[in-house]
Amino acid sequence: MSEDPEHPDLRSRQYPVREDMAYQLKVWRFERCGWYALVLLVVLALLGGFSRGLISSREVRSEDGKLRAQYEMFHRNGSTNAMKISLSAAPDAAVELDISGEWLDGFSIETLQPEPLQARSSAQGMRLWLQADAHGHATLYLTVRGDGLGLFRSRLDSPGSSGVDLVQFIFP
Repeated sequence: MSEDPEHPDLRSRQYPVREDMAYQLKVWRFERCGWYALVLLVVLALLGGFSRGLISSREVRSEDGKLRAQYEMFHRNGSTNAMKISLSAAPDAAVELDISGEWLDGFSIETLQPEPLQARSSAQGMRLWLQADAHGHATLYLTVRGDGLGLFRSRLDSPGSSGVDLVQFIFP
């Protein structure tokens, strides 16, 4: 139905029910906007705007290509998500990985695979030593639980490599 105020169905009436059609048209427009907002929220949720999915999945690489991280940008408080960190180093060498920034304030580590050779905490975060394979690759798989709320900025560094920055958001 068109919104032409001259249309007989859009004129206010008194009988059999009192109607204010100008107000009713405003209510209908508002409802339509609400439906559009709900559809947008559902599409964002399906694409991963609030947790795992296409929008949330990130892969960052250092400029020299020696450090790579695959992670989810959006988390929910209390849920777990996987993270994969890959490093390139000398064959069969121990390689260092520094995790710093706000990461440990917003997340707790549930699992680390394979277990690091050594781990130390510092004022800035955490340092792990991983064993590279015969090809010089070391991969760390983590399961992290979101414990905070809001935006968390972190950095992954390895000596001899330019680091990468992580930006993650934890929803309630």
